[in-house]
Amino acid sequence: MGGVPRRTQVSALVLVVVATIALALAFLIDDRPWTQQAVMVAVILFGMIAMAEVFGISFPLASGTFTVSVAASLSLAAGLTLGPVHGAMVVMAADLLESAYARRQPLKTSVNIASIGLSTLAAAAVYEWLAENGVTPVGSERNMLAAILAAAVYTGINTGSLAMIVAPAVGTTPLAMWRENFGGTVVEMVSLVTLGSLIPVLADANPPAILLLVLPLLGPHLAFERYRQAQREARSTMEGLADALEWRDAYTHRHSVRVADYVRGILEETPHIPHETSETIAAAARIHDVGKVGMRDPALNKPGPLTASERRELEQHPGLGAEIVGRLETYRPCAPLIRHHHERLDGTGYPDRLRGEEIPLGARIIAVADAFDAMTSDRVYRPAMSAEAALAELRKNSGTQFDPQIVASFERSLRRPLSRTSAQLVALRVD
Repeated sequence: MGGVPRRTQVSALVLVVVATIALALAFLIDDRPWTQQAVMVAVILFGMIAMAEVFGISFPLASGTFTVSVAASLSLAAGLTLGPVHGAMVVMAADLLESAYARRQPLKTSVNIASIGLSTLAAAAVYEWLAENGVTPVGSERNMLAAILAAAVYTGINTGSLAMIVAPAVGTTPLAMWRENFGGTVVEMVSLVTLGSLIPVLADANPPAILLLVLPLLGPHLAFERYRQAQREARSTMEGLADALEWRDAYTHRHSVRVADYVRGILEETPHIPHETSETIAAAARIHDVGKVGMRDPALNKPGPLTASERRELEQHPGLGAEIVGRLETYRPCAPLIRHHHERLDGTGYPDRLRGEEIPLGARIIAVADAFDAMTSDRVYRPAMSAEAALAELRKNSGTQFDPQIVASFERSLRRPLSRTSAQLVALRVD
């Protein structure tokens, strides 16, 4: 688990231990047998959950950063239909299969299985504690309320454990991360998970009838794919604008492309960062200088030192870029990364003089990649440095300007075999 923050490792271990103990205790208490009908339901739900995870069938959240997999609804359904223990076992087995298929790292696999298993176990236990026996989740007002509360418990544990694990890796607190990514979408998420309460009704009537929910669950996913296409088109347009800006200065042409490439190399060396967060960071890197649209050509192309007025103009571009991208829903999570990519760890950067972990992780990553490409590229006011000299500058300024762990990850990415194209070229010069 090299490179994974200690707090993340500790949080992951605590989650796995708590989930294991909870499942063991529940197993000792719950002695219900596996009936033929229960086995059939388990097999069907296992297959549906595994397919939902493998094929990424999911619903979007308003935040635009995370999605809710259809598997969340099916996991709650497993708990309500089969009981806390059997439901959790089915869900964890399906997640293990998907993790093996995706060749996910052991840490991520353990965290995912523990989180989804504990969420299912606790949600089903809450439902059984509150609901009337012998009545389906929609058979009475009391059971409907119990199902909604169970969905809330599932959502709370699932998102809370994710925030607890990921927060140290991205340089924030669990509560701050939860509020930023999930706080405005709780009702939305609970509503989606609550769909799982319909499955026990179908299972009670005829287990194969569960398959009737495939189309209603697949329909929103297909609509979401069209939404993703619109997002891709918006990103393509914004990246085209960033490229057009760089054509104003022959020295910086394709600078953002290279920076994004370096950033992806760094992210490959920090696999504990969630995929969604990594994609946000890479997207921000690709257009990190879009705020230069507000700068005049003389300041951009000046061969000598900038005047105080020109320096102030230059230092406005991160804030302007954040303001521009913040107006687009698909880029809203990128705005703080773009705004703060010129901050320094010692608090002397701009525009807000943030220091240390106050600076978003993505901004710290972009800062390293941006500085390296700037140093190894010809500029109107100086020739390019060698890659080794640029790396020496990064090391020299680690701890004051740059995050030392990110600099180390960047160096590893440059020397990694079969790295991305830009990194390969630099690695040849370094080695």
